[in-house]
Amino acid sequence: YFQHMDTGTPMDEDGDHVSILDDEGEEDEAEEVHPHQPSSRKLTSKVWLDMKKMKINGEWKAKCNWCHKTLTAGSGNGTKHLKLHLQSCTLRKLKTNDGKNLHQASLKVMAENDGKVSMESYTFNQEYARAELGNMLVLHDYPLSMVDHVGFRRFVAALQPLFKPHTRNTIRTDVVERYDIEKKKAIEYMSMV
Repeated sequence: YFQHMDTGTPMDEDGDHVSILDDEGEEDEAEEVHPHQPSSRKLTSKVWLDMKKMKINGEWKAKCNWCHKTLTAGSGNGTKHLKLHLQSCTLRKLKTNDGKNLHQASLKVMAENDGKVSMESYTFNQEYARAELGNMLVLHDYPLSMVDHVGFRRFVAALQPLFKPHTRNTIRTDVVERYDIEKKKAIEYMSMV
């Protein structure tokens, strides 16, 4: 995020104002450190090439440029945990030369009803997986907060490390949008009958 010089509000690369929401959906005040600000120390670690240092609700945080995860970045925290995060950040590996093995197509093994086994290439699709997660929550009447549970996130990461879980607020928006689309289709179908 960038700060607008006049208002001091966070902005994205396109110059649009952005809000940073915490887990309860409340806005946090965020302020990015710029190298030309006289009050900030010079950031010398290489981790700052892949992270942004921000002050959120009065606390220093480091936000990963790849997966947007927020980590502690106070003066007493050091940068070792930031380096470890960058080494394991799946999205960073996907977009850099270090992750060549993650660019390879996966194989999907399927068993037919007649007992034959077939293999086909499979490419992970984040949007499709996100839509299916919303469908599962609605179909089984699971609570939306399930996507925030540590056990669920660990299970999903074990199945597909490339899947980026979203918050319950994002999933709620997905479900409502899907409901509106299906409702519109039903109304159109009923008007044709």
